[in-house]
Amino acid sequence: MGEKLARSEVMLAACGIGLGHVGRLLPVAKGLKKKGLQPFFTTYGDSAYYSIREGFVTYKERTLSYGSKPDGSLSLKETFRHLPQSVAAFLSQIRDEFCIMRIHRPSVVVSDSRLSSLIAAKLLGIPSILVMHQFKVVWPIDERKFPSLRALKRLLERISLEVLGLGWDLAEVGLITDFPPPYTLCRPSVVVPEFLKHKVRYVGTVSPAVLRTERESARKTLGFEPSAKLLYFGVSGLPEERRKLTENLLPLAKSASERGYSVLFSRGEPTGEVRLTWDGNMAICDWLADRRLAYAAADVFINVGGQTSVGEAFRYGLPMIIVPTPNHTEHDAIATSIQDMGLGEKITLEDLSPPRFEATLAKVLGDHYADLALIASKKVVQFDASSAVVELITGYTN
Repeated sequence: MGEKLARSEVMLAACGIGLGHVGRLLPVAKGLKKKGLQPFFTTYGDSAYYSIREGFVTYKERTLSYGSKPDGSLSLKETFRHLPQSVAAFLSQIRDEFCIMRIHRPSVVVSDSRLSSLIAAKLLGIPSILVMHQFKVVWPIDERKFPSLRALKRLLERISLEVLGLGWDLAEVGLITDFPPPYTLCRPSVVVPEFLKHKVRYVGTVSPAVLRTERESARKTLGFEPSAKLLYFGVSGLPEERRKLTENLLPLAKSASERGYSVLFSRGEPTGEVRLTWDGNMAICDWLADRRLAYAAADVFINVGGQTSVGEAFRYGLPMIIVPTPNHTEHDAIATSIQDMGLGEKITLEDLSPPRFEATLAKVLGDHYADLALIASKKVVQFDASSAVVELITGYTN
């Protein structure tokens, strides 16, 4: 009996850079619980508070991240300056993962973009599943400003793709948590090394089941006027990124509410209050307990370009305005993909101003964006990634 109980455990090892990795594993964890399994999390940073808040056993490990400037933008200089600490953190994570696996002896380890988990699982002979979309690391070097560095940039990207690929190859199988072409969100990053292609497949973005409710009904549930246009500002990213984005977006949200729009603004703080604070027809919260209701109620989603939140909004047919974190190549690539597909518009933080935001908002609300987003959503909603991941995991626990 004890052995059977131990074998029913599933370890979900989520990258702690941003909140999206834990966010997309939570529907998987809930699906596993419904099947009588015992999922638990390992992660780091403030992502740990997200899974703890949802009621799951969580091991918080030493933080590993890229460097940032005071304005929240990604900094290569700071990343390299802290490289020794990052290497030490990575080795610490391998040790912690190894110890946690020895204690729990999970049936399978699910690694969301974590090499340390795959290494520890391999050392202990525990099967592992890789869940990720960012196989290729796109270096934040602007080729237009520094054309002489173009060759170096591409060489570094190729080397990192192949070297990291050897680590990802430790997994028995890999699931690409993005939509297949032509609806791929992070196109530059979904580049799989040739030797990995036989073991990976697309499953779509992992998110909770779409909430089937009328837009007016969802607005009423949230406390908004059912007939008014609703703008949903969803802040995400690292703590410094969230603070900077909130600082820039909150005045725009306030101005929009004064022009007659209903506004829902979430600061994306996983340890914050869920209670809505009202200021006229604008509601502000630190943390939105169920984003599905916001997606169902909104006319436009304003966000930073995180893959998980964009993928969720995509499934609701929701047009977007994306303000990517400066120098964050993944956020920028996702924003560009959404713009190229005609599903929204990108505004760089440098170009963000009240007139520019107002003009972009009018464009997204007034043109073809909603129609195209609805057509695209009918294509991607067919992907039930959460169920696909749960089904694959369950096969290792029987």
